[in-house]
Amino acid sequence: MQKRKFKLLGPLICLLTAIIWGSGFPFQDIVGRDTASIDNFSFNGIRFLIGGIILIPVFLIFEREKPLPRADKSKRTLIFGVISGAILAISAVLQQGGIQLTGESGKAGFITGFYLIILPVAMLIIFKQKPSIFVWIAIPISLAGLYFLSVTSDLKIHPGDALVLLCAFGFSAQMIFVDRVGAKVSTLKFSCAQFFTAGIICMVLGSFFGNLTLQGIINNIVPILYCGVMSAGAAYTLQNIGQKHTAPAVASLIFALEGLFATIFECIFEGSLPTRRAVVGCVLMLTAVLLSQIPKREKKKQ
Repeated sequence: MQKRKFKLLGPLICLLTAIIWGSGFPFQDIVGRDTASIDNFSFNGIRFLIGGIILIPVFLIFEREKPLPRADKSKRTLIFGVISGAILAISAVLQQGGIQLTGESGKAGFITGFYLIILPVAMLIIFKQKPSIFVWIAIPISLAGLYFLSVTSDLKIHPGDALVLLCAFGFSAQMIFVDRVGAKVSTLKFSCAQFFTAGIICMVLGSFFGNLTLQGIINNIVPILYCGVMSAGAAYTLQNIGQKHTAPAVASLIFALEGLFATIFECIFEGSLPTRRAVVGCVLMLTAVLLSQIPKREKKKQ
C-alpha cells in the first residue's frame, strides 16, 4: 500500500517541484538587478545555507522514530551529498550569472530546460543506455529553439544565455547523480549535506570575488528567503523524493515544465510579455523537451 501511495504521489511531487523552480526565476531576476549590493556568489551561498538550515528540524522530526541508519549508509549519504552540492553550486552560479546579464528570467527557464535534452545523450555516452528515436528528432529542434531565444540578428549569442546553457549541463549531471544514488542515501540528510556544501562553496567564492553588504541582504530579503526556503530547501528535496518514486522518463517530462512555469510567473510578477521571436524559441524548446522524454518501445520477446 505504501509503495502504491508513493507511485501516485511521485509524479505530483515532481510537478510541484517544477512549479516551485519556475516561480523562483523572477525572484532571481530581482536579485540580478541589484549586483551593486549583493553578488551572485553570496546570493546563492545564503539561499543554499537557508535551505540546509530549515531541513535540520525536518529530518530530526521525520527520522526521529526510525532506526538509525548503518554507519556506512550515513557516510555514503554525506559523501554523495557533498558531491551533489558541489555540482549544484557550480550550476546555480552559472545560472544566476546568466540571469544577471540578460534580465530575462523566462528565457533563462527555457534554456535551463535544455538539460533534459542533454540527459538522455549523456546516459548513452556514460551508461550505454540508448535513447529513443525521438531524442535524435528533439536535438535539432532544441538547437533551433536556442537560436531563436539566444542568437541576435548579427549572429551573436548573448553571453548571459551562454552561461545559462552551461548551467544546463551542470543540472543534467546533478540529475543523473541524484537518480543513481537516490536509493542508497537518506533523502533528507542527503539534501541537507547538499545544501550546506553548495552554500559554503558559494560563500567562500563570495568572500573573494563578492561585494555582500548588510543593506544588500535587507534590500533583497524577500527573494533571498523565497529562493532559500522554496527554490532550494523545498524544491530540491521534493526533487529527490519525487525521483525516488517516479520513473526517470516521467520525472524528466514533468520537470520539463519548469521553463513554462518560469515564463508564466515572469509575466505575472514582472508584467512583461515575451517577444514573438522568444515565443517561437520557447515553443520549439518545449516541443523538443517533450519529444525527448517519449520512451522508446521495448522489443517484445519472441
